Amino acid sequence: MPDVEYEVNNIVLTVSYRDVELDLKKIATNLVGARYDPEVFPGVAYRMSKPKASFLIFASGNANCVGANTVKGAEEAIKNLTEQLQDLGFNVSESETEVQNMVASIDFHRRFDLEEIARNFRHAEYNPEVFLGLVFRIADTNMAFLLFVQGDPVSVGG
Repeated sequence: MPDVEYEVNNIVLTVSYRDVELDLKKIATNLVGARYDPEVFPGVAYRMSKPKASFLIFASGNANCVGANTVKGAEEAIKNLTEQLQDLGFNVSESETEVQNMVASIDFHRRFDLEEIARNFRHAEYNPEVFLGLVFRIADTNMAFLLFVQGDPVSVGG
């Protein structure tokens, strides 16, 4: 069988700055690419290009970081955000971060009989009338694989 290829597509982290109240209007006004419409959503949406990541920033000092494809890249983006918030006068220091979810795509270079897999594995769910992929849950974790006939599953979970 040819080598399996995989790629991490997205990592989601939560970010927590302690003991700080963030002025979202000030952040949205001063960070290029930031958007804030409190009537639509209670946080600032901010996208940075280097390193590539997006944030949802909340007044409580919490944020979500999405879009990086490595933990190191996400950590660099969080460090960059922290420095930008400090430059705006916010008293933020090291943040607490936690990986919440990772999404990876995999290519096995072969086709799969999804009905056969569903019959033989109790953690597999396959209903092609609802969803074309087989959902394979890993016992005692919050991880799952979405497996398709062509052999290109997607791994989700943290």
